[in-house]
This record gives sequence, structure tokens and C-alpha cells, in this order.
Amino acid sequence: MYVGNYFYALESNMNIGNGYYISSGELTAMYTLNFGYGAHESGDYIVNLSTDAETAVKKAMDYVNAQGDIYPLDTSYADVSLNDIIRRNQEQIEIDNLRRKEDNIANWIVTSMEVISQGKNPFDKIYGNGRVIGHASFDNMSQESINYWAGLTEYKSEVHEAVSNVCKPNAIYIPKNANKHFGSVGDKVTVKAFVLNQYHYENDFGYNNYSVKIKYITENGERLVTNGGAGTKFNQAMFDAVNTWVELEATIKNHNEFTPEDSDKTWNTTSLIRPKLTKVFGQEQEVA
Repeated sequence: MYVGNYFYALESNMNIGNGYYISSGELTAMYTLNFGYGAHESGDYIVNLSTDAETAVKKAMDYVNAQGDIYPLDTSYADVSLNDIIRRNQEQIEIDNLRRKEDNIANWIVTSMEVISQGKNPFDKIYGNGRVIGHASFDNMSQESINYWAGLTEYKSEVHEAVSNVCKPNAIYIPKNANKHFGSVGDKVTVKAFVLNQYHYENDFGYNNYSVKIKYITENGERLVTNGGAGTKFNQAMFDAVNTWVELEATIKNHNEFTPEDSDKTWNTTSLIRPKLTKVFGQEQEVA
């Protein structure tokens, strides 16, 4: 449909490629006036018109007439209700999003099952240069993580179930964190504790400048920590002690409290100094 003297211009020169046309904005919320160069996809936005079709056509005609040139105005887009366009687009968007989500989940399952077959945890990603470059081995999982996955009884996907099945044979009972301090500062104690994990890191003490931070939990649920040089007799003796019960002689240094930024809960731990390993449970002989 063309209006006014612009229909004559088009009729007299059927090869004309330029012209005004009515379309809608990027969000399909309002009719807009545009100028095209033979194809609407390459057209330029001019001005917003209206959400009402008749009003939009009138405003477009007024604008074009005011220009005083020979280019035609295509109003065919305004013959369709904008509400219908919006509804159809939203429905299609939802359908496309659902299909895309389903495709992504299906691809993720295939990829994750392959990662599991390689002995790696698909949920434990390794990053490099801002992207995922690999996955950590199941052998590197903490005992607490192993116990969590092994204890699942409902699964969000077959990947979750597969990880749970890998972890079940390796589950070990660990006392629940009681979130309370152990003993009194300055006490010399003998304590039985489960070794949760170890962290090796560089320090600023010069030669052999590596330290080891070890975390424990007692039978009553108190969390303990020791921290010292990697070369000490104690830390050398503790090298393979993760996920075992040990007996320590030590002095209580201090009671620590930690409150995460995104939480109101405070977590309590107790630091030990001058530790001595006296027994590794499961071994026939005590440690000298």
C-alpha cells in the first residue's frame, strides 16, 4: 500500500529501490518509521510513531509528506496488530529458549559423562585465562566432598547420580562440625582427630620456604588447625595422613573466629602449636 503522490512516483519508475516503511522497534513494542535501501533489513531508523496502527500510519504519512521528496511509503506492516506481533514473538522466544536450554543440557550430559569416564569431576573445573581448561581428578576431592556426593539420595541429573556412584565406595564417616572451640588457650593437650586436608603454600622465611596448613576435626566435632614449615619432623610425618585418624600432643595457641562476608554465622576453629604426632590409627605401632 502506497499513499499520496508517492504511489505515482513508484508506478512511473518500477526500478526505484529506496523508500520509507513502517516497522517496529527492537523490542517490538512500538511502530517505527524507517528508510530502506531496497531491503528493509538494511534500512535506517527515523522516528518512533505509536503503539496504535492507525495513528502510526497517520504520523508516518505526515512525516513523509513534510519531506517533499519522491520516495514511497510502505504501510503494510501496520496492517498487522502490534499486540499480535508481540504475543507471537514472546511465544517464539519462550519456545526457542526452552529448546536451547534442552539442547544445552543434553550436550552438557554427554560431555560430563565423558569427563567422568576419564576419572575427573565435571563439577570441579580448572580455569586458565578466564576459561575452563580442564577438570580436577576425583582423587583430589576432599573427604567432605566425597561424603556429600555419596550421601545424595535424589539426583538433579544422571551426571549427579554418576558422580555420587563414584564417591560411594570412598565415603568415610566424619564427625559433624560442632562449631565450638577446643580446650583453653595455653593448655597442653593430647587429642584424637581426623585429618581433613592439607594446604602447601610458599612463605617468606627464606630457604625451604614452604609451609603446610593442616585441618582436623575431633570426635566431638571441634575443628583444629596446625600451621608450620614443610620441613619439620611433624609435617613430614603427616605427609600421607589425610583422611586418617591421628593422635596429637600439642599446645593450644588461640581460638579463631571467622564470619564470611555474605553470612551472619561465625565459624570457630582452634589453632595448635608445637604439635607432635604420637599415633596413626590403623597402624600397628605408635609413632615415636
